[in-house]
Amino acid sequence: MARRLVPWLFFLLCVPLASPAQGATKEQQFVGVHQLGVNRVSPKRRAGSVTVTQRDGVLQLTGSARAEPFYLELEGTITRVDARVLELAGELRGVPDMRWADEPLRARKTVGKFTFRVTKGRKFWRLYEIDGTGCVCDDGCGNDFCYIDIDVRVDPLRAK
Repeated sequence: MARRLVPWLFFLLCVPLASPAQGATKEQQFVGVHQLGVNRVSPKRRAGSVTVTQRDGVLQLTGSARAEPFYLELEGTITRVDARVLELAGELRGVPDMRWADEPLRARKTVGKFTFRVTKGRKFWRLYEIDGTGCVCDDGCGNDFCYIDIDVRVDPLRAK
């Protein structure tokens, strides 16, 4: 009996299991937890995370990065997502580290449409625009956090 089970056991161990992305819609591939990096919150590369959920066909994003007393929270509805672009209608709020500019601690809040892009072969979406205006690092546009990055955790070739 054991001799007959060994080949089947070997077969079951060697056959790859279906990945969660197989058969999923393009948007469903982005559902889950993604690492979050924020330059003016923590010196660590990725100090926070965002979670993408889907309900009734709508993708929601919520997340944060913290290194007390500094933090960033972001949330909103994803209006577009693919391997190269993530658009979020929502809100950024928190307290960035502005010691380099000799500014005291103070809370910031920006509401709008945030466009994150994957560029230069990177494996993350970086915030590049707020309400259609170029805005990577301050630039007087409402992003005092500078370099807000969300890791892409899906295969870009399968998410096109």
